[in-house]
Amino acid sequence: MDEVAYAREELDKKLGADPQAMYADTMREEKVINILSQINPDSLLTDIEHRIRGEKKDPTTGGWVKISRNGKEVSEELVSTFISFLGAILNQNTSMSNFSEGEINNLMEMIIDWVKSDLVVNADEYGIEGDYTEYDRICHIVCATCFTVFKRAQGGRESSRIFKMMRMSENLNPQKKSKLAEAFKFW
Repeated sequence: MDEVAYAREELDKKLGADPQAMYADTMREEKVINILSQINPDSLLTDIEHRIRGEKKDPTTGGWVKISRNGKEVSEELVSTFISFLGAILNQNTSMSNFSEGEINNLMEMIIDWVKSDLVVNADEYGIEGDYTEYDRICHIVCATCFTVFKRAQGGRESSRIFKMMRMSENLNPQKKSKLAEAFKFW
């Protein structure tokens, strides 16, 4: 056994018996899993879908509850059109990309143009004709979410941060099967 392997083995023995090291290792993994759950494309789309429907997340139950909108129901056509459009944008490729500021601006301009056009052209079909506050509400939901995803991907920061945490976790404990592999299943 060479010196590096021996040193690693000795360190593993010490860390394996140290409850603080095990706790720190677990906390690192939990942090990465939390970040991955936040950028999970399915979670983002589900969140947007419920918000467009006029629902909010109940912090105690974790379920979605309707916010009173004067008895108005949001058109299923509107919801499905927007979720379909956003599904092409809010995906793992976007989250793990390396966007420049100019690229983000171009993407946001494209999204804003599409949202405006779709809401104006299909307002009658969606049942929101002349309801400019509803136009704004939907536009803000879509644009804020997209912008946040793009900013996290600016300069490749999101992917860099995740892969750095994964390498650190693997380097500290290479024998242990990481929970991170489970968290990456949606990718």
